[in-house]
Formats: sequence, C-alpha cells, structure tokens
Amino acid sequence: MISRMVTINTNFRVVVWLDRGHCERSTHVEEKGHVMERIGLQKTQSHRPMAISSKREPVILKVPLPSHCLIASLLLLGSACGAWAAATAKGTGDPEVYLFQSARLADLKAAYQAPLGSPMRPGSRELVKKTLSSADKAISHPVFTVTENTEKLKVNTQSHDPHDYFSIAPYFWPDPSKPDGVPYIRKDGEMNPRKKELSDQKQLDGMIAAVVNLAVAYHASGDEKYAASAAGFLRGFFLDPATRMNPNLEYAQAILGENLGRGSGIIDAAGLSVLPDCIALISRSPAWTASDRKGMTDWWSTYAHWLQTSPHGIHERDNANNHGVYYDLQLGGVLLGAGKKSEARELLARSVLARMDRQINPNGEMPLEEARRTSWHYCNFNITAFTRVCLMAESLGLNIWNHEGPGGAGNLKKAMLFLICYLDRPKEWKFTQITEFTTEKCSKWLPIAAAVYDDAVIRSAQEKHAPLDQASLLTWLIVPDATLPVKGGRE
Repeated sequence: MISRMVTINTNFRVVVWLDRGHCERSTHVEEKGHVMERIGLQKTQSHRPMAISSKREPVILKVPLPSHCLIASLLLLGSACGAWAAATAKGTGDPEVYLFQSARLADLKAAYQAPLGSPMRPGSRELVKKTLSSADKAISHPVFTVTENTEKLKVNTQSHDPHDYFSIAPYFWPDPSKPDGVPYIRKDGEMNPRKKELSDQKQLDGMIAAVVNLAVAYHASGDEKYAASAAGFLRGFFLDPATRMNPNLEYAQAILGENLGRGSGIIDAAGLSVLPDCIALISRSPAWTASDRKGMTDWWSTYAHWLQTSPHGIHERDNANNHGVYYDLQLGGVLLGAGKKSEARELLARSVLARMDRQINPNGEMPLEEARRTSWHYCNFNITAFTRVCLMAESLGLNIWNHEGPGGAGNLKKAMLFLICYLDRPKEWKFTQITEFTTEKCSKWLPIAAAVYDDAVIRSAQEKHAPLDQASLLTWLIVPDATLPVKGGRE
C-alpha cells in the first residue's frame, strides 16, 4: 500500500492510498488527523492477484490553494492519481512469473523493506535474510560451466566438444563378470558415485541454485550487485562463446559400453523450468542487456526445437512414467523462456491430463512408480512433477487440479491422499523401498497440496510433516497463497 499526500494548508491534507496489487484508490480529506470526507473508491481485480505490501512511501506536496478550491482540487487529484495507479500497474508491477508465486515474491520484498516489528507473514523475514546470505556467497563463486569438466572427454568418445552436456546413467554399474566392466548393468535405485564425478549435472544444478538465490535477492532488495551476478552465471552457462552449453542433451545419462546418451537423460535438466521466472526477476536490471535477452531467447528456442524433434526428445516425450511428466514441465518452461506462451499452454492442455489418466489408478496408486526399487521416492517424485505442472498450467489459465478421468482414474488429489496414509505408518508400505523411508520425500508437494485443496487431512499432514517454515527457498516460492483468489477458481 502506497500513500501520496498533498498538503493543502496547515489544517487540511489529502491522503491518497494506492494499492498496486489490486489497483485500489481511496482518497480522503483529513483535518488535524481526523477524516472529514472520503472521496472516490474504486477497485479492479488484477489478472494475477498479489499480496499487498504494507510499506508506505509518503510524498508531501505543499500547494498554496485557498480553502474554497479544496473540493475541486481533490477531484482533480483523484483523477490524476487514478491515471498514476494505472501506469504504475502496467509499468512497474511485478514481472510475469509462471512457477514462482507473485504473493511470495511480494512477501520477501516487504520483509526486506519493512521496519523491524512490522507485521509479516510468518517466516518471511528469516527467509529473506537466508536468501541474501546465500546470494552473497554466490557472488564470490566462479561461474558454472560444462566446459570445465575435462574428465568427460576421456569417456565420451563420440563427442570431442566440451560444450556438449554429458552425464552417465545413475543406476548403472560396471559388470563384474566383464574384464573391463562394460557394458554397464542396471541396479535400480543404487546410485553410482561416478555419476557425480563424470557428469555435468553438478554444474547445471549449481548454476540454477545460484541464479534462483541471486534473482530473488535482487527482486527483494533492488541491489544491482545481485542482478549483475545472476546475469554473469547465465551468460557463462548459456551465452559466452568460450563456455556456453550447446542447446541439446544428446549425451545425457550414457550407459557406458552400450550408448553415449539416451532420452531418459533429459530429466537431468528438469530444473531449467524455473529459470524463465528468474530471468523475469532481473529483466529490468541494466545488467541484463538486450543482447542477453536475445541470446537467451535464441538458446531456449533452439533447445525447445531439439526437445520436440530429436530422437531423444521424442523418446522422453513418449515415456509413460515420471520422465514424461518432467519432460512436460521442462519443455513448458523452455517454451515460456522462448516467449512461446501459446505453445506452452497447448502442450500442457494436450499432454498432462492424458498422463494423469495413464499413471494414477482410481484408488490413487501409481503402478509405474510403485514398481521401482525405491518406490516411495518415485511416487513422491512423480507427485512433485505433477504439482509443478499444475501450477504452470494454472498460470496459463488451465485448471487441472481436480481432473478425473474415466472410471475415476487420473485424480491427483487421490494420489496425494494415498501417499499421506503411509506418512505415519511407513511399515505398512507394501512396495519395495531399498533406501530409508522418510517423510522428507513429500516436503516438495505437500505445502502446495495444502494450499490448493481445502482438505483437513492434507492440511494436517502438511503441518506435521512438511511445515512451510522449514521449506527450501524454491519450494516456498512456488506454494500458492491459499488466501488469494484464483482466476476461474480451482474447483
């Protein structure tokens, strides 16, 4: 909420309250601190509701007007402020985001700007401090690049280009019956430590984490050092000719001795789905130039084409389990980054409901994930992907939260409730789980579910097993504000 005050004389002043989130204008006349008359109140709901900032920025203009001109002056002032509010909403409002929630971003900005003791959403002040601390550390970190990994060139004999992303399949190990160990054999759920040693994924994940923290720190504080650092990480990974990653994943999740890349490796880059929002947060900074915007849009467009037309991309698109959901999430984000919003909307409208119907049984079970040796992990991993796809779809005007397909299949809430049943009864989980059964696995989707569904069971599970004040920055950013209306509703 922002105030604009005009002092008419020593006894009178005009107070104009302007709410950027809801474009509300309330003008009243005060005499020695007491409201005498309220003039003109109008509201228009914005397309994407935002939390209302409590920060006030008074600007006092002394105007030598006689008292008989007071009412006329007020009417003129109200009209002018209405135009100012409209211009402010268009020109300086929050950037458009697709996974991050505008209300959460506004909370962090308010927490940074508001004086100590001001009422804040629980945990927001602590989170902004933590975010700024992480961002300060990121500033001093060298940029992450795929070209610094020289070990991969000793393994990837098919590509001699250090700009190509490379990783090995996580669950494949040397065959002890073969002298050289190849081809590798599958041990589902058992992570081969060589993946971290040989793969570029740690660089990709490091870059994404740094950019998220820096972009959010810039949005909250307005400090240009954070935007400049975020831009540096993005340039280093995607744009600089000496270090940029080629826009494909031809050599992701190779099975050594069998292939040097496969479609399943596309899931390595699922985290790219949040970068368009990060770029939107720094888009008004002079550190992110027109050349950067064009270069990044071109990279997104080329990568989107590869995802949609390459054999690896088509293979992953057709994958029936969690890989297919993460493909939709990633491609949707990439298309949004390329400025192709209508294509992203069409993708999600066409694909996600079919995946829900195919993957979620009428009782909420997910057989393709339950068949894995780490079934609890993969069921939660799949639900995490679905919730993020639903959030992205919602930002594009698609409500798929309560979809139910033929025979009661495909309902996301049923799948969530099925998993919640076992949070306090892990020994009753009847599917294979070779690693520890932990409730932490649900922490990325339960807060979202509690905000979306008006359900006491989900809300109770979230409060007990996934409290929002313990969520990571990324999870916190994408949890909707349950108190704000959604265009079209969620029912």
